[in-house]
Amino acid sequence: MRTFVAALVVLLFLPTPARAQDSSSLGAVMGSVLSQNNVLLEGADVVLEGVGGVRSDSQGRFTFSRVSPGNYRLNVSKQGFTSSSRAVTVRAGATAQVDVNLGGSAELPSSQSWKVAVPLIRAGNAFLVRALMNGRREALFVVDTGASLTTISTGLAQELGISFGSGSPMVTIATASGMIRAPVASVESIQVGGAEARDVQVVVFDLPGALQVAGLLGNTFLSRFHVQLDAMQGVLTLSQ
Repeated sequence: MRTFVAALVVLLFLPTPARAQDSSSLGAVMGSVLSQNNVLLEGADVVLEGVGGVRSDSQGRFTFSRVSPGNYRLNVSKQGFTSSSRAVTVRAGATAQVDVNLGGSAELPSSQSWKVAVPLIRAGNAFLVRALMNGRREALFVVDTGASLTTISTGLAQELGISFGSGSPMVTIATASGMIRAPVASVESIQVGGAEARDVQVVVFDLPGALQVAGLLGNTFLSRFHVQLDAMQGVLTLSQ
């Protein structure tokens, strides 16, 4: 009996294993590393201070999981590009999405076949992507693989110096309020993730709704490439 009591006393005072921290009290950081001209970069060094470091994968993505809530600094570097450092706030049960552009341009592969993966931005039921217009103006577009035409806003058309008006060719388009006539113009260059299409036919039209976008990216651009939209991964892949 004394032996049993002594053993029980020892067990009561033995240190108990620490319980794993509840995953709902932790957060995550994920994102993509891109060049200045929006080409996704593989092999970039990504360091979340106080947590650790990883390298961006073949699609330029990185992830830090099970991160304690708080304020951190994310440092990203790659040889041949200007480094970037930014503050990141991690909240419990949430994922902080951080897309980092490094200074410097990246070239698409010089071979006849190539592929680029571009991060998508989710806005309600829509997917947005950054596009570079005429090599100098970056703007957000809604990606619509079912739209035959690409549209740009009147403000962006004016900023790019695109002429349109009463003398321009017109097209009839369907809107929520009915059929309207809108002018057709041409954009010298549209680049998405480094994939470029030149002399792209566009309709000058202001999209209705609350989305702060410059237009709709339709098949006058997308049909120049093989297109795959991965909604789960949040990636638009363009290839030739």
